[in-house]
Amino acid sequence: MDLNTRKELFSYAHIHAVASVAGFSVQLKSRPMDSAGLDLLIEMPGSLETGTVAYPKFEAQVKCTAVQSIIKEDTINFPLEVKNYNQLRISNPMIPLILIVVLVPENLDDWAEVRDTETIIRKCAYWISLKGCDTTANTDKITVRIPRDQIFSPDALSQIMTKIANRQEL
Repeated sequence: MDLNTRKELFSYAHIHAVASVAGFSVQLKSRPMDSAGLDLLIEMPGSLETGTVAYPKFEAQVKCTAVQSIIKEDTINFPLEVKNYNQLRISNPMIPLILIVVLVPENLDDWAEVRDTETIIRKCAYWISLKGCDTTANTDKITVRIPRDQIFSPDALSQIMTKIANRQEL
């Protein structure tokens, strides 16, 4: 299996692990939707007690990289194709959209470690909503700056779902 396919599958597994801990369902999108820039759907199998929207959900485009130079002090500076940027920045999606960037070590053997007492997956994922972002004159790629405190964790995922359930911006 080629490395890019491994990155894609590993990133989905990472997201599945985070979502399962938070109690949410993850579904891979169909090939036509993947071609449209949406890789998966994450949803809550129920409602939040405090939310105004039942069954909150969002769709995500997922990227995976081992490039370490994108990690800065306060941000992850991810080079995103303009086509994908434009798909994610639309201001009126039916379902909220986010970008999830999964970082992995450069060495494939370091991505996961399994022992009888623990399973460790390395490194982590970050998320950002690009809804309403400005247009760009770029034609190839645009650098998306994801705050380093926006780690895609079970707690962060729960907060995202709470905001969606209360019709708040991400």
